[in-house]
Order: sequence, then C-alpha cells, then structure tokens
Amino acid sequence: MSGVYDGLTVVELADRKNQWAGKLLSDGGARVIQIEPTTGSPGRWCGPFVDDTPHLDRCLDYWWYNTGKESVALDITRAPAQDLLRRLLSRADVFLESTAPGTLARYGLDDASVASNEKLIYTSLTEFGQDGPWRDFQMNDAAHLALGGHMASTGYSDPTMTPIGGQGHQAWHMGSVFALHGITLALFDRMTTGRGQYLDVSIHDCCSIGTEAAVPEWMYSGATLYRQTGMHASARRQPDLELPTADGMYVIAVNQVLSDQVWKRLVDWMEEKGVAGELTDPKYREEAVRTADYRQGTAVREGIRRLIAASKGGEVFARAQASGISWAVIRAPEENYDLPHYQQRNFWRDVEQPEIGRVIPYPRGPFMAAELEIEPRRRAPHLGEHTTQVLERDLGLDPKEIAALAAAGVVR
Repeated sequence: MSGVYDGLTVVELADRKNQWAGKLLSDGGARVIQIEPTTGSPGRWCGPFVDDTPHLDRCLDYWWYNTGKESVALDITRAPAQDLLRRLLSRADVFLESTAPGTLARYGLDDASVASNEKLIYTSLTEFGQDGPWRDFQMNDAAHLALGGHMASTGYSDPTMTPIGGQGHQAWHMGSVFALHGITLALFDRMTTGRGQYLDVSIHDCCSIGTEAAVPEWMYSGATLYRQTGMHASARRQPDLELPTADGMYVIAVNQVLSDQVWKRLVDWMEEKGVAGELTDPKYREEAVRTADYRQGTAVREGIRRLIAASKGGEVFARAQASGISWAVIRAPEENYDLPHYQQRNFWRDVEQPEIGRVIPYPRGPFMAAELEIEPRRRAPHLGEHTTQVLERDLGLDPKEIAALAAAGVVR
C-alpha cells in the first residue's frame, strides 16, 4: 500500500490539537514521527481507557487519532533533545506543531532556526495565530465552538436551553483539516519552486468561516438564524425533527419534498397503522396545501409524528427510504459495525491491538478513493516505541549514546 502522501516524512510535535492532521497524513501513507514528552503525549491521558484503567498505552482516544505513527520520546526542554529534533527537521518534509506562540523560539526550534532545510513545510496550528491582540489567549475545543459562532447554531430549538457544542473535538478537527489543506497546497507549490514555506494556521479563523449559513444570512439579509433541534439553523423556529419510534429508537424526520407520489405512499402507510386522521381529507392532495401546512408545523407534522410513534425504527428507515423519503434512524456508534451497508462498502479495517489481545475494526477513512489509499495502516504507537530505531537509523547515534541520553532523562 502506498497512498497520496507516500514518501513524505512528517515530524509531529505531539498535542491533542494537531493530531488529527497527523493522522490524516499517516493514513495517507506519510511516515509520521510523533515527538512526545517523556511522560507521554497529552492525548494519552484524556481517556476513555480500556477497562476504565488509566494507562498511557490504553487510551482509546489516542489509539484513534494516532494510527500508523511512530513515537519518539524526547524532553525538548533540554538542549540535547532540541539538537536531536533540529537534526530530524533538517531531513523532514513537514513539521506540524501546535505550541503557544513563541514557545519554540525559546528552544531554537522556530521556523527561522531550522531554515537551513529549504524544503521544509513548517506548520504552526495555534488558537489565534502567531500575532494579533488575542494570540496569547487560552482556549479549548468547546470555547472555540462558542467564540467561532458554531454554538449559536447548535443545540435544541427551545430558546430557554443553553447552546450545545458539537462533540468529537470539532474545532480541533477544523483547524487540523485546514492545516492539511495548507500542507497539501504547499507540497504542490514545492514541486515547482523546490522550496517549502511557513504556514500560520489559526483554529479560531478556521472556525469563524465554518458557520454555514449563519454569517451569510446576516450579511445578505440581516436575518438571525435560530438553533433547531436536529436540523440546520433557520430564521424561523421549527418543531423538533427527532421523533421517537415504537421500539424506543429515534428518527430524524426531514421532509424536503412532499410530492404527490411521496404523499400517497406516506398516507397509505399511515392508514395501515391507523394514524392517518385528518390527512385523508382531499384538500391535502394539493401539494401547495400540505407543504404550507408542513411549514407551519400543524396537521402534517403531527401525522408524521403519530406514524413514527406507531412504527419500529428499522421499519421506519427501510420503508421511508423505499418511498423516497429522507428519514434516518439515529444509531449508537457501535451499532454501525454490523450494518450491511458498511460491510458491502468494505468500510472497516482490522487493526491489531496487543494491549487487549484482539483485533479492533477501525473506520477506513472519511472517503473512499482507490488512488489515494487513505486508511489506518497499523495501531497507534506505544510511548517511545520507536525512539531507539529513529535515533539509530535516522540520526546515526550508537547504542551507547542513546543509553546515555536515556539515563539522563533526555529520551525514553
């Protein structure tokens, strides 16, 4: 297996903010050398842990975000480790770091200090960028979603409820994806210029331009969009779209089109369940009438609610899809393993996890493309698993030198 980033060497300074970018590079075939503190990456200690037992090599979050990487444990606050990292960067294609602005300059590891490698693409992912009045502010993923504008559009329709930030490190994901876009463009540019460049990626900038329609609606029409349960933000409050089924599941019941064909199938289904009520009235045969009623959230929506409440989740999904209705069942993550759709698409990749003595199926990737070959190559590394290998093979140190560095606590 090769991959779109095959042949590239990436040095990633371990952090939770940047590890998604490193994973996508690794899953795309790049060799990603993750530089961790000798106590382990922050990502190793965030949990959840296998069997709820905290251990730096049993963190499920770390496993997912670091597939295929190599781990080199260095204490970069120490001069010998700083020299080792500079030597690694002298032969790397990409450096991915997310320390606070000015941190690496104190260690002689900033862009100017490693400029002898003219081909290096030095990528800094920070909260607010390298300059500006906010550059030293402290943030986390949830704060970014709030300040970037996302929380204004996420959560429940009930205006008395507080906004809800999306789960899954979404702000960090946005920053990492934009960083990857920049790296990829810089690689294309390097093909013609032969030179790398410095990329200053602000997570806040990435979030602020990812608010979907909220900002354009305000700019173009002056409309304020409201949070909507289970759907995109809208200028008009809508009833909930997550509706309970007869067997305790929930369905997202979105209806973009209520054409004559779709409506007939829907009413026939309602009559089978004995919940059609007033919707058999001939006036609802007019698309304009039922569409207007649906938008107002009255009889049509209530009929749909009754239908879903009278049906099991699997039946709702299968029958709605067969009728041209775009409804979906809300599933727990682990329920996806056995779905025929994913199996038919060869979506899962088995990864050996020696920590638990078995294979774990990992998602293949965000998309499928045979030419790109993006998928997990192997498990995430144990702390310092590749330290000796990298120091010997890449930097030419002998075993005695490595042992002395380990004894001094510089490496692990």
